[in-house]
Amino acid sequence: MSLKSWKKSSTDVHFDDIDFHDALVERIEVKEREIIVELESVNILPGHPLNPYNVAKNTDRCMLVFRQVLSNEAVRFQEGGIPQSMNCADFKSLEILKFERFEQEETRLFKIFGADDQFCGWEVRAGGFVLHWNEFTGDAWFVGWNENK
Repeated sequence: MSLKSWKKSSTDVHFDDIDFHDALVERIEVKEREIIVELESVNILPGHPLNPYNVAKNTDRCMLVFRQVLSNEAVRFQEGGIPQSMNCADFKSLEILKFERFEQEETRLFKIFGADDQFCGWEVRAGGFVLHWNEFTGDAWFVGWNENK
């Protein structure tokens, strides 16, 4: 999909209002200064300026673009927790379990912990990211989750 076809875009300025937990990565493309990550969907929390609802909403297929990438390192954890270096584009079915952002002097460090047949980690040092999507498809999976307990 070209960038012109996206209806909504958000930067990592609103990182705390975007929930990547359980997001499925469909494809990763590494370019010279950017990394394009195609995701099945993410959840946009009610505090996000593009979410007009009072509950978290799930998006349709979306694209996460890390901009001004300085480095990226991916590992797959072997038996015994031993990390084995890998190319991030070689993830087959990465499910994001934890996504963190750390502010640094001129850049940000993004840390992803996930599962791709085995537990894995991915660190991207970049100037930031832009998340693109088109529509909200419904409530996030966790909306009302504790109401019946």
